[in-house]
Amino acid sequence: MARLEHLCAGGSLISRIKRCLIGCLDRTKGRLPLWRLPDFRIGLLRGIALLPLPVLHLTGAALGAALSFLPLRLRTMVDINLALCFPEQTPAWRRRLRRRAMAHLGRLVFESGKVWSADRQGIQALVRETRGEALIGEALAHGGAIVATPHLGCWEMVSNYLSIRYPLTALYRPQKGELDRWIRERRQRLGAHLEPADQGGVRALMAALRRRELAGLLPDQDPNVGGAFVTHFGQLTNTPVLLARLAHKAKVPVILCFAERLPWGRGYRIHFEQVAAGVADPDAQVGTQVLSDALEALIRRYPEQYFWNYQRFRRRPPGELRIYPRRTRPR
Repeated sequence: MARLEHLCAGGSLISRIKRCLIGCLDRTKGRLPLWRLPDFRIGLLRGIALLPLPVLHLTGAALGAALSFLPLRLRTMVDINLALCFPEQTPAWRRRLRRRAMAHLGRLVFESGKVWSADRQGIQALVRETRGEALIGEALAHGGAIVATPHLGCWEMVSNYLSIRYPLTALYRPQKGELDRWIRERRQRLGAHLEPADQGGVRALMAALRRRELAGLLPDQDPNVGGAFVTHFGQLTNTPVLLARLAHKAKVPVILCFAERLPWGRGYRIHFEQVAAGVADPDAQVGTQVLSDALEALIRRYPEQYFWNYQRFRRRPPGELRIYPRRTRPR
């Protein structure tokens, strides 16, 4: 440390770097490693955001594909999900899909900082094309819409794009820490209103629909409460019923939104597809099954861009065995 003090003795820029390094080292003594500090992560995300998207996607894809060959828990989760969802395919086919899916996971990690940091002009430059966007305008003219954004492609880009063009209220799960506050601020800066996923948030969604605005939800989570088991890729899957209940109560259409990553980091193509009217069935279980079928059909068209490391089938019906292995902790 004395040598560091000596080398940094002159020059204001070097002094600032010195203070930053010493501060980080002091904060990590007996505590979190440097790369887990919120300030370090935020700085890293901001730095990565300065790089062109083709560089980020190329780097992320290479790293993700390389990790697909290592015996990691991440790869195990992907393998289990692919075996459950594509039992009719050969092991070689699933291994190829695993490699492509983990390459997209790498792209997801490396693109996040750029997507969160982009301003309105940056978002417009990154979205190269939309398909079916007229559905949003038609829905807003007749009383609002529910936009369902699954863990497919770059879902953060969907939220940003909708925020700069339409009034949007969306649910989110609050986390702890400075990093979560920074991410939430970046998500809201373009105009979206984020509400916690609780009863107050549900009331805010209904208020937005009454104002003929958009209400945004993630349709493919495994909820602690408010879920029902419907068939998804042939598996009984715990799925939120909130979206179907809102569609029935508000009498508005449900539109699936998905930002497809274009090859070579050229940007994104956003798809808008309306879910069948049965999603608003008075029986929320029936409506949720309609939504699940639409979501499965979309994922089957772009399976490599789905978030396959998510433990989607974690909760099981009574009497069924656990699917995913428990995380082991070193003694």
